[in-house]
Amino acid sequence: MDYKILKEEINKIEDEIIKWRRDIHQHPETGFKEKRTSKKIREMLKKWGYEVEEPLKTGVVGLLRGKKSDEFKTLAIRADIDALPLKELNDLPYRSQNEGVMHACGHDAHTAIALGTAKIMAKYKDEIKGNIKFIFQPAEEGPGGAEPMVEKGVMNDVDMIFALHVNPDIAAGKFAYKAGALMAAPDEFKIKVKGKGTHGAHPDQGIDPVVLGSHLVLALQEIVSREIEALEPVILTCGTFHAGTKNNIIPDEAEITGTVRTLNPEIRKIMKEKIERTSKGITASFGADIDIEYNFNYPVLINDEDAMNFAKGILLDILDDKDLVELKKPSMGGEDFSYYLQKKPGAYVYLGTYNHEKKADKPLHNAHFNIDESTMSLGVEFFSRASFEYLK
Repeated sequence: MDYKILKEEINKIEDEIIKWRRDIHQHPETGFKEKRTSKKIREMLKKWGYEVEEPLKTGVVGLLRGKKSDEFKTLAIRADIDALPLKELNDLPYRSQNEGVMHACGHDAHTAIALGTAKIMAKYKDEIKGNIKFIFQPAEEGPGGAEPMVEKGVMNDVDMIFALHVNPDIAAGKFAYKAGALMAAPDEFKIKVKGKGTHGAHPDQGIDPVVLGSHLVLALQEIVSREIEALEPVILTCGTFHAGTKNNIIPDEAEITGTVRTLNPEIRKIMKEKIERTSKGITASFGADIDIEYNFNYPVLINDEDAMNFAKGILLDILDDKDLVELKKPSMGGEDFSYYLQKKPGAYVYLGTYNHEKKADKPLHNAHFNIDESTMSLGVEFFSRASFEYLK
């Protein structure tokens, strides 16, 4: 494959890729409600000659069979397609038309990049030895579409998988990578403290769940600072504390919810045990009752070292050395791409999209988030060249 010609072909469809991204951005849909988005994806893949399946609700899989497809390997490329329940505040001609829903995490770009790659690879179908599978996954933001997609068997015939995420902390035109643990396991807890309501003037006649809950929030922080090794990355955040209806009423109940982020599977298990022990102990000391829900969510995202080295080699062929950044530390954010990596080797990289001049300088999940769209062709080039090299 002449990669100079490949780059020229990608440049020819750059305007299309941007158009697709803007259309998807304008019509965002949250997890498992991506009906318009998945319909658009299905129609385009079928038009380009892909075998199309819908293994899960709004999930779409497109398979391109090359030469001797049964004798060679299958490479998968995954793109998440869902948006966030967030009101967009950008003043753009393609701003969200769905009130209260916004592509504030770049999944519109991920989808457009994957579609661009799919169109390019379909053109070179006869030069491919093996298969390319495009996995358009719903509900990454919640409740989680990767695990049920894997359970439906989308990875059974895959040998390696790649994905990327736009990153506004990295300058446009750069890529960032890291072998091993890249993103944390983002688990959740909900604690319901059951006290005894009474008049605010007579606290001795009740059991105050607000005071109890306040002790509990502080004690939970001490688990990380006093019971976990200092060099072990752990975050425990209490994000909500709800109780009461009036200033002079001690309520019956208080509810605390939070997240626990870990990179070590063993510490992940220990944190659940410590939170339950601490919560029950403090509650008992007040003479109250407690209900605890603890949910293990996405696993730690661990990039396969060989797959990451392969991806790094592709990126070094595309970029100058200065434009490829090796990350020294993982992120404590979470990503359900981790389920695919538990099944087969693969790699997940970041595509830099920060550009202050183009007002692409806001963080992910921000109501003013936007990207430098000129970077998307780089994503297509990475996926396309990886496909050719892997299926040589």
